[in-house]
Amino acid sequence: PLLADYCVKCHGPAKQKGGLRLDSRASAFQGGDEGKAIVAGRSAESRLIHLAGGLEADKVMPPKGERLTPAQLGLLRAWIDQGADWPDDGSGSRRFNALRDAPG
Repeated sequence: PLLADYCVKCHGPAKQKGGLRLDSRASAFQGGDEGKAIVAGRSAESRLIHLAGGLEADKVMPPKGERLTPAQLGLLRAWIDQGADWPDDGSGSRRFNALRDAPG
């Protein structure tokens, strides 16, 4: 849901800025013009986290509009650290959905 809400507008079927598409598992794990965006099991090495977390001052994602909250960024990091489980059918990650929907 976070990728759909914050990323797919610029990195989806209609537009792939930087050659990156985040609406399907295969495309997301392939990466874009600047390499892999998601390194399963290693959020600290995942460019997606660097950009969404504002670790690169000249490239913060999304560039316009609302950015991920610290809690949302934490969910994204946890999802990646736990292997970035994402079914091939494009329905989203069961593990990420479970993290998002967990109480507290």
